[in-house]
Amino acid sequence: MASSSTVTCGVCDSQHTTSNAGYWCPECDEGLCFQCLKYHNASKASRNHDVISVDNYKQLPPSIANISPYCSLHDRKFQNYCPQHESIGCPLCIQSNHANCVGILSLENVIQTAKTSALLESLDQNLRDNKINAERIEKDRKHNLTEIKKQRQKFHDDIKQVRRQINEHLDSLEQLLLKDLYAAEEKVISQIEDLLEKLTKHTELLAVLQSNMSAIKEYASNLQAFLGSKMIEKETKKHELFMQSLFEDGSLQKVDLNYEIADKISDVLSTVTSFGSIYKETSSPLVEIQTEKVKQAQIGSFHRAPPINDLKMTFTGKLEFTGVTGCSFSSTEDTILVDYAKRRLLVLNGYGTLKNDILLSNQYPVDVTCIDDKTVAVSFQYSNQIQIINILTKTIEKWIKATNYCYGICYIDGHLFYCVACTGIQKVKLSDHCPYTLVKDDTLSNWSFVTTSKDKIFYTNNKYFTVTCCSLTGQKLWKYKDQSVHYPLGIAVDNESNVYIASKGNNSIIVLSSDGKPARKLLVHDDGICKPYGLAFNVTKEKLIVANYDGPSLYGFY
Repeated sequence: MASSSTVTCGVCDSQHTTSNAGYWCPECDEGLCFQCLKYHNASKASRNHDVISVDNYKQLPPSIANISPYCSLHDRKFQNYCPQHESIGCPLCIQSNHANCVGILSLENVIQTAKTSALLESLDQNLRDNKINAERIEKDRKHNLTEIKKQRQKFHDDIKQVRRQINEHLDSLEQLLLKDLYAAEEKVISQIEDLLEKLTKHTELLAVLQSNMSAIKEYASNLQAFLGSKMIEKETKKHELFMQSLFEDGSLQKVDLNYEIADKISDVLSTVTSFGSIYKETSSPLVEIQTEKVKQAQIGSFHRAPPINDLKMTFTGKLEFTGVTGCSFSSTEDTILVDYAKRRLLVLNGYGTLKNDILLSNQYPVDVTCIDDKTVAVSFQYSNQIQIINILTKTIEKWIKATNYCYGICYIDGHLFYCVACTGIQKVKLSDHCPYTLVKDDTLSNWSFVTTSKDKIFYTNNKYFTVTCCSLTGQKLWKYKDQSVHYPLGIAVDNESNVYIASKGNNSIIVLSSDGKPARKLLVHDDGICKPYGLAFNVTKEKLIVANYDGPSLYGFY
């Protein structure tokens, strides 16, 4: 704001008299007291000046209030404007600095509509927009902070839960091993104690024999000594045989207990160096920024999309390939097909002529999506994986492991989205290959397909005859179910966010509005729809390809 200090009258100051100014003349660039204002308004030179009150003058920001109508170099009033340099100048400035400039304008004519100009209104609107944008961004970032804290807490709990599960599992394995240890000890103790018991009995019998032998020597007759010694010899032989048997049956082998930790447990100590990894993932901003240029572009290009009841498509051609379940368009207008039956990838030019036939390494490929002009991603059903394939060199550049059977797949902004049976929609960033489940749906059936628009994800579930719409962050927005959609498979989105669904159960293509409400049959069996699987929409040429299993068909608007 302008200085809050007292403003004095400039005319009185020039006469060495001090008086407070109640008014301000921007053109004279000085304050005026009430008396001097009368002369100012009466003077022919200044009667047309727009005088304002000092109170209003003080409302001006210093940067504006300090703008003087006089040139600081020549102390002369600014009179001209140079469009070439976008600067103002006094007559002397024009002579010295703009002598060769063309189109010098009168400053009075340039500024007379300044307050009512479209520029000022546009700037005012831009300021309002910027304030709204700042509020939106602040709200969005605070919301993001809240989500981060929730995610941190959730992941913290998940990590702790995994640790508890590991501890519980290891505790269980430890108890089983200790149980085996004590059981082994008891078995060895029992065997040795049994042997010691037998030895005790034999020792007692030997003591009796020794006593008998002493008695025979002292008191027996010769006959008794002869026959008695034979009897003792026989018994002694039994004891010798018993002792010999202990060596032969291994009873006297030294017994030791030992243990061995399972290799996989030992590997945890040597090879597992991390409990996991934490990574940051970015996605398209959810906040919308409003600017005047964007508004003008929206106004200039605005047109009302035709309602789905007015959409009409006609058959334009058929591709003579069978066993096709997936399809996609490249940015170079090539058509990519997945031959499920012959496990191959077909690359066709814009006229439908085969350019490339690529035999795939795995069986049962389901769907394909284009990443760039030379790279595609292919999903495989039973091998639970996605392959990144270079269609020029026919080589596999990367592969991504899925957690279950993998079906429909699509690509947007460096990320792959794909359907995993009994799990949901998984997302992976191609730069780091760390997949995770974006949309949890344990009811997701086999042969589900997925597609994306600018800010939404759409996927089918043929077991429950549903089409689901989610945000790119995985939040479910709506779910559509109707008798017209029977065993839905492929799904695609056009430029107006209309959703196209391959209804295999009744050989038709259903079109659904972007809000998931009105729907109707767009193409039927008589239009060439027969066992449709995948769908793809060419946003450039506005044509739809339907991957009929017995031969893909092309359709265009009319």
